[in-house]
Amino acid sequence: MRPLISKGRTLLLLLLVLGLKEAPPTSLAAGDCLYDCEGSTCYDFGNHTTFCQEQRAKCQARCSGRRLWGAIAYSKPDGEFGWTIKWNTEAEAKKDAMARCVKTGKACEMWATFENSCGAVAADGNIVTWGTANVQSSAEQRAVAECQKAGGRNCKVAVWACSKL
Repeated sequence: MRPLISKGRTLLLLLLVLGLKEAPPTSLAAGDCLYDCEGSTCYDFGNHTTFCQEQRAKCQARCSGRRLWGAIAYSKPDGEFGWTIKWNTEAEAKKDAMARCVKTGKACEMWATFENSCGAVAADGNIVTWGTANVQSSAEQRAVAECQKAGGRNCKVAVWACSKL
């Protein structure tokens, strides 16, 4: 007598009843850098939590195999800035950001460098801080939070940039 449902179909039916998703076949997942990096929670693009958005951004940069540097220079007295992205080295990114800043800024300083991610500078008068993260909004939030920790009451993002694919 033949069974009505095979073992493979039984497993699929059980997954459907329990509301679970079947994992990608082992042969596809084993070599898939993004799946391995993001994990089963964030691999599903339906998950839009901040954690998964940041995790996806980090993994996409890491799995691309390219290193893309960015930098932000900022001048406190006049609020001028220079930013740059997609350089092969940190030194090149810093040099370009400073060169852009000094064209209009009186007292440019290097504030942030970032690799395959985003950077932001927040300011409130003489209080200037920075933050980096895998997504723009998180870099901006970190810069503003640091500015407030330093005593700023009207901290605003002065400049942001992202250097990733």
